[in-house]
This record gives sequence, structure tokens and C-alpha cells, in this order.
Amino acid sequence: MGRLIVPEEAGMGLQIRRVLSLAVASSLLIGSSAFAQSNALARNECLPSSPFPCSTPEDEGLDPFVLEAFMNDVAWWGEQGRIVGGELLVIENRRIVWHQAVGWSDRDRRVPLERNSIYRLRSMTKPFTGAAILILAEEDQLDLDDPVAGYLPSFDNERSGTITIRELITHGAGFEQTRFPEGYWAQPDLRSAVDLVGEMGPPNPPGESYRYSDHNSATLGAIVAEVTGAPAEEFIRTRILEPLGLRDTHAYFAPDSAWAPRMNSTYGTRTDGPLERYWDNTMPQQTPWFRASGGLYSTTFDYARWLSVWMDLGEFEGGRLLEEATVREALAQGYPPGYGMHWERFSGPVGDTGLPRFGHSGSDGTFAIAFPGVEAMVLYFTQSRGARIVWTEAMKRIPTLVGLE
Repeated sequence: MGRLIVPEEAGMGLQIRRVLSLAVASSLLIGSSAFAQSNALARNECLPSSPFPCSTPEDEGLDPFVLEAFMNDVAWWGEQGRIVGGELLVIENRRIVWHQAVGWSDRDRRVPLERNSIYRLRSMTKPFTGAAILILAEEDQLDLDDPVAGYLPSFDNERSGTITIRELITHGAGFEQTRFPEGYWAQPDLRSAVDLVGEMGPPNPPGESYRYSDHNSATLGAIVAEVTGAPAEEFIRTRILEPLGLRDTHAYFAPDSAWAPRMNSTYGTRTDGPLERYWDNTMPQQTPWFRASGGLYSTTFDYARWLSVWMDLGEFEGGRLLEEATVREALAQGYPPGYGMHWERFSGPVGDTGLPRFGHSGSDGTFAIAFPGVEAMVLYFTQSRGARIVWTEAMKRIPTLVGLE
């Protein structure tokens, strides 16, 4: 099946471009896969659980051709086997203007991907863990400049003794992503695993530069548990998920979970070769304890709600999660190149809000970005770990979906 290339010609009328885009979609419908079938979904049909009112791209000042072209490419990547499935949620002016899923939830069992199904968030968990720490800081139960060793004795040594909570939350503690202590994944709980991290210590001096590492987030989770006397996931559930109404976000999965049928399988590749299934909803979660760096499961709807709380400077319907000053500090630049306090930043301050474009990605092929300057959000979720196309092509086009460069 050949691919129809639609050029961006100056002065091309919107209606003409819509017709050409539909021709691309029609060419994909020739295929027999779920990419073609689910591409025919009514992408503006509101689901009953939609957290925002629905509108159209045209009514919110966006070009529907850009959105159609992106999803047609997603379908094409699926036909090529470069991803397994993809879900796109675009919100402009706090209204849903596009929501579409294509491809498979489980390709091996021929289960189509559904909108607002559940994905493994992986590192998109980190902002929740960071928020838990910030809540405790606001309540004076800890100080961001406290040494970690004051809470976790395993850090009380020459290698780890000077690391502060602030250095963990900004990824400046000196740890690296690829260096896990021997026996880390075999530990019975998060605290035991983090104790190995503290005993090992970072390979780089703390407080000097940004180095992204799951060790930072795991250690923050252990601190939350130490301070509150409850598991980190319990604090996240009772102080964040439940107050915000994030009912489809979970910290623990079992095959008999009530929401297990909505859970998407995960595929992966290490060499950009064929994607193969390595986990599905008939299996227990891979780590028996909550991974504070990447253990949550959620949906595009719930994560959009989560982004909106930060766009609203900590407020939500019925209350406040964090003070405005805390939100602004968390989204400000930490160590160069610009990561905040467990949030990725994609620009400097933009528009009247003074907030940057921000969000986070997850290694199974998910990402979400908020654009506070134009009241927009884009969430693109796949379950295709190691699929290079997600990062090299899809992510760089995200601003264009909401009319930005």
C-alpha cells in the first residue's frame, strides 16, 4: 500500500486540504488492520466521561487538517509496525477539540485500542511523587534543603551524606539512570531498594548538574513513606488522586483488578526492530512494590485533569492542592537545561501566566504537554516502548497541533 503525500501549499483552502486529508485516511482504510478500522471513529464524539466540554478545531481557531494529517501519520506508523496503537487528546481553550485512538490495545489478541483506556505511565508518575514532597514541605513536615540522611539512614555515608531533598526533586543529586545497585529489583519493598541506592551513592558529585535518574524519584517516595508513616502510594492516593477525582489512576495492578479489562498491553523493542508484547493484563505488575519513579497507571483524561491543576496554579474544583508560589517554583528552571521539580519544561515563561510549557513523558511511549499561554494541552499515548518514531517525529510536532511552533 503506497502512502499518499499531501504537500502544504501556500494558499491552499481549508476545504481542499480537508478533502486531501480524507483521501489519506481513505487510502489507509484499504488495509485490514485496526489502524484503518479505528481511524473511522467519530473523533469529535464526546465520551460520557469527558472531563472538559467538547468543541471543534474550527470553533477554537485550530486547523483540523493539521490534526487529521498527524493521526493519518500515526495510522501509517502502525501499518509499518513502528507503533502498536496511538491515542491523541487535544484540548484548546479548555475544550476537547480532538480525541481519537487508532491501532491495537493488544495486537496479538486483536483487541482494538479504545479512547480513554489505561496505560502504564512509567516516568509520567514522577510529577505525582514530586507533588507529594511539595505538599509535605508546605505542611512543614520536611524542608527541601534537608539532607536525605536525616530521613533515611542508608544515606548517612561519605558518598550520599550531603544529598538534599531539593537535589533529588530537581535531578541534581549526581545519580545516573543506568546504574542500579545489584539486587535492586529483587527487594521486597521500595524502602529496601532505596537503601541500596543510598549505600551505593551517586557516581557524580551532588549539587553540580542535572542528571535524570529514577533513583531520585524512588528516594523521594521512600522519604514520603518515612515522614507520613504510610506507603508513598497511599499518600498519593489520599492526598492527590482522590481529592482531584482521578478515579482512573492507580498505583497497583493485579489481573483481577476491576479495571484490568481496560488495561493496554505493552510492546517493546531495544533496537528499533519489531515490537513484541512483553506484558499484558493477564500478568501481575512487573515489580511487586510501588515504583515512585514510574509505577502509576492512568488515562489521557485523568492526566489532562492533572495538568489542568498545575495550569490553574494549584487550584482545582473544590479546593487547592498547592499554593501558587509552590507551583511557580516547581515549574521554574532548576539545573540547566531546564527541568523543574519533577516536571519537564519545554520553554521559558510564556504569556500572561508566566508559566512555561511543561509536562512529562513515559518510557512506554506516552507524553503530555501543557501550553498555559494558550490554555491548551496535548496528550499522545502509545504502549510502544523503544519506538523511536514517538520521540523523533511525533513529539516534535506536538506544538503544531495547537497552532504553535
